[in-house]
Amino acid sequence: MSFGKNVRYLRVNKGLTLKEVSKQLNVSINYLSNLEQDNAKIKPDFLPKLCSVLQVELDDLYKQMDKNVFNN
Repeated sequence: MSFGKNVRYLRVNKGLTLKEVSKQLNVSINYLSNLEQDNAKIKPDFLPKLCSVLQVELDDLYKQMDKNVFNN
């Protein structure tokens, strides 16, 4: 699973919306959506903020998740 899909999985698993996370990160909903679709580049200094909001370790953003999570 891609980085963006992992981010989406972690966000949804925490019960957070794009709007909530984008507000906490001070980024647009569009940027976060593009990031989750692997259509946006992420700066290294953004990663700690993202981890903090999602309450995960950096490694969790890169772990391979079950590919069947988003069958819908």
